[in-house]
Amino acid sequence: ISGGWGVVTKVLTGRERLKLMHDMFHLGDKDRFYFEWKWLAESGLSVKDFIAPTSFSFPGGRTFRMGELYGAMSYLAITASDLSDQLLKDLLDMESSQIVTMHIRSLDQNKAIKEVKHTITELDRSKIEEQKKAVRAGYDMDIIPSDLATYGSDAKDLLKELQSQNERMFMVTVLIMNTGATKQELDNNIFQASSIAQKHSCNLRRLDFQQEQGLMSSLPLAQNLIQIERGLTTSSTAIFVPLKGSSFSFLHMASQFSQHHLLNRESFPHCLFFSGLSKIR
Repeated sequence: ISGGWGVVTKVLTGRERLKLMHDMFHLGDKDRFYFEWKWLAESGLSVKDFIAPTSFSFPGGRTFRMGELYGAMSYLAITASDLSDQLLKDLLDMESSQIVTMHIRSLDQNKAIKEVKHTITELDRSKIEEQKKAVRAGYDMDIIPSDLATYGSDAKDLLKELQSQNERMFMVTVLIMNTGATKQELDNNIFQASSIAQKHSCNLRRLDFQQEQGLMSSLPLAQNLIQIERGLTTSSTAIFVPLKGSSFSFLHMASQFSQHHLLNRESFPHCLFFSGLSKIR
């Protein structure tokens, strides 16, 4: 990734990954990370004892407490037909501390084309049913719901991109963890993030009764426990990869690609972009 794109990347050691998880669990406090591998055998402790906050609490199903910090996990419902990298920039420009996590899974090309063709077939079937209703009601059969016509056109364009424009299909899950020192501050930060998402024709939706699974999916462990995915092409997925020339500030933020394949079936373990290692100029 860093070859010609101007983004500095680094492979994390086990200790560095533990420190990253420690920093994520201790947002806003001054708890320092102390750890050596030899201490495990001497103390009988596990690595969890060195990174865990003072407490976890998941009351109500829509928020959680992590030590003294309030937090909430949401997912980004990507409903826009066209995406811009300005969406990610605006989210990262928020003054509050948040963690943005991306899980990206590639689909087999033949399977992706087959699924798009199946979708087109189903849309055509729905179109025929609407035309039959129009004829029975005495209306012009060419009058069909606008959404149906739009979806049909978009599906055919997608099929063309997959077949002739060297595009691939990826299943993407975008998770956002908002935090706040108080419940009111958390609500304000969620409202701001939701407004940013709506400005880009997307929606920020809370993970009801999945706060713990969402939090665990935000850790750099390449494990996605949230089965909410959105299909995107290569060009649409690429807007989430920070490039040289951007003015992103990655304070308390890590973009996590936990996938088997990203581009051209090349496998990457974890690509973490954050302040100090990859400050993009």
